Amino acid sequence: MAVYVTDTHPLIWYTSGKHSRLSQRVLRVFDAAFADRALIVIPSAVFWEISLLIEHDKIKVREPFEVWAAALIARRGIDLAALALDVIAQAHHLRFHGDPFDRTIVATAKLMDLPLITKDETITNAKVVDVFW
Repeated sequence: MAVYVTDTHPLIWYTSGKHSRLSQRVLRVFDAAFADRALIVIPSAVFWEISLLIEHDKIKVREPFEVWAAALIARRGIDLAALALDVIAQAHHLRFHGDPFDRTIVATAKLMDLPLITKDETITNAKVVDVFW
């Protein structure tokens, strides 16, 4: 089974039905994960970032955040990656990006040795992890 880590924006675009913003490859992976034929790992930092985006009215979800997040994590093709000390330490050394969420998300993919689903050019150009788009 294929396994990937996701950045925040692809998850938002997929779950909000904005599939045209995703590449066809990424859309197929999300569809496969939601059908339990692939696994997408969501770093805790992604949920934290989404909660802040909701709080600041940048995005909306249909249910209260915690209900939405819990339902997503309960899916069989989705897994949650904890924000552990090794991730924080790895993120500390990733100075290519000023965004602490992105540094933590990249650190998660790096430590898990998994490709990262992202369209972020700064992450892609840093070549710290394999990017899938």
